[in-house]
Amino acid sequence: MPTSIPPVPIQRDRKGVRRARRLALAALALLLLCFAAGAGFSYVVTTKVEEGIEQNLAREARNGRKLTCAMREFFGFPFRVAMRCDAPRLEIERPSGKIVLSAARLTGVAQIYDLNHVIVEAQGPLSLAAPGLSETEADWGSLLASFVVQGGGVEHADMAMESPSLRVRDGQNMIATQAERFEIHARRDPARSPEDGAVEISSRLTRLASPVLDGLMGEASPVDGSAAVSISKADALQPRASEAPALPLERWRLAGGAVRIAAVNITKGNLKAGASGELQLDELHRAVGRLDTSVEGADALLPRLGLPSTALAFLKLSGGKLRLPVTLINGRMAVGPVSVARLIPLY
Repeated sequence: MPTSIPPVPIQRDRKGVRRARRLALAALALLLLCFAAGAGFSYVVTTKVEEGIEQNLAREARNGRKLTCAMREFFGFPFRVAMRCDAPRLEIERPSGKIVLSAARLTGVAQIYDLNHVIVEAQGPLSLAAPGLSETEADWGSLLASFVVQGGGVEHADMAMESPSLRVRDGQNMIATQAERFEIHARRDPARSPEDGAVEISSRLTRLASPVLDGLMGEASPVDGSAAVSISKADALQPRASEAPALPLERWRLAGGAVRIAAVNITKGNLKAGASGELQLDELHRAVGRLDTSVEGADALLPRLGLPSTALAFLKLSGGKLRLPVTLINGRMAVGPVSVARLIPLY
């Protein structure tokens, strides 16, 4: 005979429920406390960063480099430290006159947990005004730069520009040069000793369209280029105290700096050119050193340069390829044994 067993009612553990509620409230309180502590830390860090920026701007202004913003704003609190500078304007005082650079906006961002890594975004156009310089303006689709600072100096830096362009006034006309992409990377050269203080720089330019180069070459192919160089004594290029030489290049020359060119390559249509070597500055501020150059596919270029027929015949005998040493010494540039140009001081 079937029997019906009534279900046993579930007894709720009221003490357990209250304990769970207390634990949840304690966890929420701890979370709020951590958030408040993090926000307080972020506020302190942001304040310190703002004070540091003000001090650096004041020091640079005393050294003849004044950076101003039409409006400056700090934001990103509490997870980031960010600064936006609208209409930045950099004025550099020089004996020959004032150099002025101005852009639309600069934005710098660093995560609160890694203030040594700063990402900068710039919005163009960038205008450049200097004594004796024609109206010049640069622009780009996007420009991003990244800096990692360690030990009081930049450990490595990277910059990439999409759709860069340069416009220079020539009388009533503006000559426009543009490219698809330009990127540059800099870091301490791991292949050289710390005493060299060398910085390794690599760059790449993609699909440059230049009316000047097109007119010189007689054809409108885009230019692709790349470079890999190492600059020793790079720390001498950094700002120094007022008693040091004012010009960075002079400080670098006195420190014995040199540019070691591992490879520079340029391609335009059938023309391929490359160079490697080492350059320095002499006591009269002129370039000195030696470059090993190579040129291929210059058959159409040489007649446009007005070179003698013997040079064209030599080029044909060499199969269209030339390898020539370029020597810079005593204010003269020589290609092979032939002096071709007089060098002027760089500053």
